[in-house]
This record gives sequence, structure tokens and C-alpha cells, in this order.
Amino acid sequence: MERRRGFQGVVLALETATRPGGIAVLHHGKIVASKSGSADQTHVERLPRDIIDLLGSLDLTIDDVERYAVAVGPGSFTGLRVGISAIQGLALIKAVPIVGVSTLAALVDGVRDSKLVGTWLDGQRNQVFSAGYLRLKEVGSPPTSASSGGPPTIISVPEGFLEIEPHSVGTPQEMSICWQKRLEVKSLTLVGDGAHRYESEAKDLLGSTVRVLPIQGNLAENVGRLALGASEGQLLGPHALRPLYIRRPDVELARNRRRG
Repeated sequence: MERRRGFQGVVLALETATRPGGIAVLHHGKIVASKSGSADQTHVERLPRDIIDLLGSLDLTIDDVERYAVAVGPGSFTGLRVGISAIQGLALIKAVPIVGVSTLAALVDGVRDSKLVGTWLDGQRNQVFSAGYLRLKEVGSPPTSASSGGPPTIISVPEGFLEIEPHSVGTPQEMSICWQKRLEVKSLTLVGDGAHRYESEAKDLLGSTVRVLPIQGNLAENVGRLALGASEGQLLGPHALRPLYIRRPDVELARNRRRG
């Protein structure tokens, strides 16, 4: 992928929303090192050792990082908490700013050869985390969100895209309803591990021409690329960073049931 304009310093990007997760280091606007995780190890077991090791492979340390980027969700509740906490702790060492990036925005950023892109991230319980994006004609067009009421504090829409279906969660059947009218004029690409898992359902509901793609490479690389173009209002301090759950955590649902 071509180098992007924007922040040129050292960026450490982390993604723990998926089971494998990943880390990437960017400098001068390009990826200089990255590492994908393994589903055989938990994020707790790998962090922060993998971050320190990846930086060390470039003769860098935590002191050299000038910006952090982290996937803030949606995704695994436990994974998000581990990843966000790790970045918050590291950022506190030298008061380095953090950029929060939607996992769904990172997913769609890896698919730039399609006009209409839907993201389906596996949410378990026969559900997917979903959002919809329309690629704009003009290269370099500012990202546009259909669901935000003002400048977002996290990056939820990649540059050059319009968000046409907001971040949401539901069954593949429920999410497919959102696309049925749009498919009358445009073909659809669905990307993500949820799209791969529920490919047969998607094609049954939306037609066999739907293009289904798994997660494209190391999502941490996309998280880092998106963070290069963060606005001043998207450079957050550790205490301002919040997860984007979309669905309430199990512990909260269980607590509400007990109270009810």
C-alpha cells in the first residue's frame, strides 16, 4: 500500500479486537515492521513483550514512540480491555498522544478496490459487528460519517469513504436487511471474519454476486495508517481513551438480570 501523507514520526499501532491481534510500527508514513499474533496465545501472554521485541528489532525503544494507535472496538471485550490498558500504560511514560481507531474502519481500509463495502466482524452468539461504507470518487476526500453529530474523537471512517450504515451489531439476517435496497444499483463486498464465517448466509440473503473477503492481513497496519491522518481533536490522553463496545459486556448484562 502506498505511503500516506500525515504524521511522519514513530507510530506504534496495536490491534487486540480479534483473537490473533497484531502490532505494527510506522515511520515516515510507512510500515517499517509488523507482527501478527497467534490465536494460541492470549493477548495478556503476549503484551507488552511483543511490543518491546518489535521495537527492539528496529533498534527502537518505548522512548522513541511519538504516537500510539489502538483499535478501540468493536471486538472481543477482553481483548479490547487488554490492548487499551497496555497502550494507556505505555503512553503515560512520556505523555505520548493516542489515536483510537474503529476496528471496522481498519477492516474497510484494507479494501479499496470496491465501491460498496460492508464489514462483518464475528461477534459470537450468531451475531456480527457491522458497518457500511461507500468509496468516494475523489482520492483524498475527507472521511464522512452518517452517524456522527460532530468531529469524532476516534477514527471511525477511513479517508476517501462515506459511512452509510452506522456501527451496529446483530445477526447476519438482521444486518443483511440494511443492504437489500442498496444492492439494486451497486455490488457489495463484505470483509471480515464474520463475513467469512457466515458467507453462505450472506449469499443466500443478498445474492451469489456478493464478494466475501476474510480479514486482509495484519489489521494493526491499517490502524497505524489511519492514525497518521488524525486531527488535533483525535490525539487523546490515556484517560480520554474509551472502548467502542457497541454491545454491552456480558458482566453488565448479567448484573442487570440479577437486579431485575
